[in-house]
Amino acid sequence: MTPYPDANEIRQLISHLSTDNFQPFYDRVAPDVTWEVPGSSSGSGRFTSLGSKVWKRIALGGTNNALASPLKFKLVHIIGGGDQAWAAVEMEALDATVGTHHFVGMPYPQKYSWIMRFNDRGIIVQVRAPYSRRVMNAFERLKSEC
Repeated sequence: MTPYPDANEIRQLISHLSTDNFQPFYDRVAPDVTWEVPGSSSGSGRFTSLGSKVWKRIALGGTNNALASPLKFKLVHIIGGGDQAWAAVEMEALDATVGTHHFVGMPYPQKYSWIMRFNDRGIIVQVRAPYSRRVMNAFERLKSEC
């Protein structure tokens, strides 16, 4: 048995992000997680509480407000885990389309990379989630037109 979640366990954990219920994923995230979104866009920052209203608004709120339905993720790759505390996952938006203004039906082909650190109980305690400034800026313009 490995000290940290292996690729199969991480795959199962991430699979919850492809459903309408993300809670099983969040149940494995420490309440005092350090969640970093590097960059200089309005969605960037360093958040130290999963329950933070600011984190929830920035994490998916702005994106979900512009999409036809709440964002879901499809897992593409997993690197690490098992003997390593750190694991990286690559995901993409799952069948997402824009749902506002004259952009209704436009595909949202965003890709995501989350670099996660697990503790020895398999709980996510740190995430670095770089976000595309170009996509963020496009969504900010889109929201201002609505």
